[in-house]
Amino acid sequence: MKSDSSTYTPIKGGSLVEVLTAQAAPKPFTYAMPEGLEVLRGQLVNVPLGTKKSYGVVLGASHETIPANKLKSIYSVVDAPPLSGAMLDFILWVADYCMAPAGNILAMVLGGESAQKTPKKERAAKKEPEAQPVQKPTLSAEQNKAAGTLIKSLGSFSVTLLDGVTGSGKTETFCEAIAAAMKQGQQSLLMLPEISLTTQIFSRLAARFGQAPVLWHSGLTPAQRRKAWQAIAHGKAPLVIGARSALFLPFQNLGLIVVDEEHDGSYKQEEGVIYHARDMAVMRGKMQNIPVILSSATPSLETIVNMKAGRYGHVTLPQRHGEAKPPSIHLIDLREEKLTSKNFISPSLQTAIHAAIGRGEQALLFLNRRGYAPLTLCRACGYRFQCPSCSSWLVEHRQDGKHRLICHHCDYACTYPRACPSCKAEDKLAACGPGIERLAEEAKKLFPNARHAILASDTQNNLNEVQRIVDAMANSEIDILIGTQIVAKGYHFPKLTVVGVIDADLGLQGGDLRAAERTFQLLYQVAGRSGRSDDKGHVYLQTTQPQHAVMQNLTKHNRDGLIDVLIKEREKFHMPPFARLATLTLSGTNHAAITNAANDLARHIPVQNGFKVLGPAPAPMPLLRGRHRQRFLIQSPKSSKIQAFLRDWLSAAKPPKSIRLHIDIDPQSFV
Repeated sequence: MKSDSSTYTPIKGGSLVEVLTAQAAPKPFTYAMPEGLEVLRGQLVNVPLGTKKSYGVVLGASHETIPANKLKSIYSVVDAPPLSGAMLDFILWVADYCMAPAGNILAMVLGGESAQKTPKKERAAKKEPEAQPVQKPTLSAEQNKAAGTLIKSLGSFSVTLLDGVTGSGKTETFCEAIAAAMKQGQQSLLMLPEISLTTQIFSRLAARFGQAPVLWHSGLTPAQRRKAWQAIAHGKAPLVIGARSALFLPFQNLGLIVVDEEHDGSYKQEEGVIYHARDMAVMRGKMQNIPVILSSATPSLETIVNMKAGRYGHVTLPQRHGEAKPPSIHLIDLREEKLTSKNFISPSLQTAIHAAIGRGEQALLFLNRRGYAPLTLCRACGYRFQCPSCSSWLVEHRQDGKHRLICHHCDYACTYPRACPSCKAEDKLAACGPGIERLAEEAKKLFPNARHAILASDTQNNLNEVQRIVDAMANSEIDILIGTQIVAKGYHFPKLTVVGVIDADLGLQGGDLRAAERTFQLLYQVAGRSGRSDDKGHVYLQTTQPQHAVMQNLTKHNRDGLIDVLIKEREKFHMPPFARLATLTLSGTNHAAITNAANDLARHIPVQNGFKVLGPAPAPMPLLRGRHRQRFLIQSPKSSKIQAFLRDWLSAAKPPKSIRLHIDIDPQSFV
């Protein structure tokens, strides 16, 4: 949808304009227009803000009365296309929905400093790469049918769930819709849950379309971000691949949004502006009157419920592409396996891995736990190593020749001590439980002649290292890959036939609302890495709860059966997606001040039918990064205006400025 700013009357010099600045300001500001300058609604401008210069966007003419001695003037107009009316509406809607400053949303739209012109030394003329031949894959009849439905959706708003088993060719299918949008001269956005996934899909889509997509994620250099932003804003980027923040880019002619792995929890932004990129993508599609495709083998319950209610369309790919068959999933009951306290790979799994390697195939060992061991304690006095700034145990790490204890929440680290800091006993410290490094250590002992590699979230921000490991695995230069959840997201390894999940019950702990759903999604996705080519895949789930509904439905590939059970549970207990939740968390360095502020807030809870407020209570992690935390949980009917309830409440009792207020609408995590 092209910018519609041309439909607005230009605002000429000498007038007053309302400007939203890219700062956490409480409201837009009024500025004077210098003589000879002319702007449109949506125009990006440079303005003074305090003693600094800030980017801003013109919202329109201002009728505010300001004394001349307090009125400041716009410095200049940014050399970039104006934001469309739909984009401005989207910024303001997200701010209202997420209860965040609109200026912070604008900062994401501007990509930080990316709106500025690239310096000349970075704009040195380069020969444009020649277009390469398009390598269009052959689609199956099912893919062609699904692609036809997606292509027909172009031109107006709709949401369609592309629901296909792992290995069914969902990427090739939605690429047909992207190709059709490109043919119509429109831009497409492909959203991925992790930046590490861009390493494998980039070359694949470059070959598919004959030109390289434009990337947008936090791993880019400032120069790369500026170049990408300018290309997107000027409509010179037909296809953009990006993480969740790419949703806020100022596309000149956006015609399609694809949210791949739409179920993935990484689409939820937990810091700064708190939002769910999948849900915001649906709203941006609605405001720009363009289609949105949600793609997944394990759709979220929210998406399934919307599909069943007829709000979302539904296309399916029930079979793997080509000759590949679904993997067989086996349960290994750890209560019956003879494992010592220091061993974690069961004899049954060892046998399967030995056989696979003997056939020239590959194996994956999956454990969703970083480091060497999640807990270190003293066997003499029972002392447990805890982070001084967080309510969490320190995780032992032994990689890169360093032996350290690290907090995964605040990155506090210390050298591994020889003696217990409590009782001073030496050589009494014990590693409790396995992390991925400990698993790799055991795998090397059990399979000394195999080639090993670790792919964990510790390395996901080093895209070159991720690419090296992914390429080596794809080229059969690795026999056993040991990975965390990063390996579950979309990778294709043709010779991988055996997947072993070390602690399949791990995600079921803690009583989280979405524990069963997320565990099923993760294990199903991990299982889906095996047997994606000609060789049959086998998945071994080591569990102490083989009777659990998640485990039983996994072995039967009965996703829909489990979904029906979970939907009935959520509906029975009035939980999302059949109700709404929000959390309000107070944090600060003074524990007593936090407690007093929380109690004062509790005394002002509005009484409103259908609303239930639980708390205050210590957050599940009461101390995080040196800040004490008290939390309220708000539950309300699905149709309620939960933001209005929160605004009424907070207007009656505002915490002191020293206390940080953290509002999460539709929370996904309760940590």
